[in-house]
Amino acid sequence: RLKAEENRYSRLVTNLDTKVADDQTMKSMSYATSVGMNMIVAPISFGAFMYFFTRQLFGRVLDKGDDGQSRHINNNVDIRAVITGVISGVIMLFIEMTLFVIRSHEMDAAMSKKAKKRQVNPFGYDKRTAARTFEG
Repeated sequence: RLKAEENRYSRLVTNLDTKVADDQTMKSMSYATSVGMNMIVAPISFGAFMYFFTRQLFGRVLDKGDDGQSRHINNNVDIRAVITGVISGVIMLFIEMTLFVIRSHEMDAAMSKKAKKRQVNPFGYDKRTAARTFEG
């Protein structure tokens, strides 16, 4: 009797496709990883770029005295370049967050449109293949 019930149950659930859900899980995990890494790396790299760029800019243009010599006596860290680098990193972080929100909204809209087109319910099967009835 138990074997017969198991056979009936397996025939009942043969139309459920679990491979699609696994594939979607992997895609969403790789997307989340890439977005997370981008949110970390982009502000740091842009802040470092702006630090070195503005240090050179401040060192060559704004720190020259009347005689053309640099006003720095030793190689101390230029606080203006550090502040510019930090502010640039924060600005880049806000830009990345804005882009993330836009991408997430567009992805949700596209997925809901695709789901409406296919008429898939939340359990992962469509109404055509769910037409089987239980024969008990």
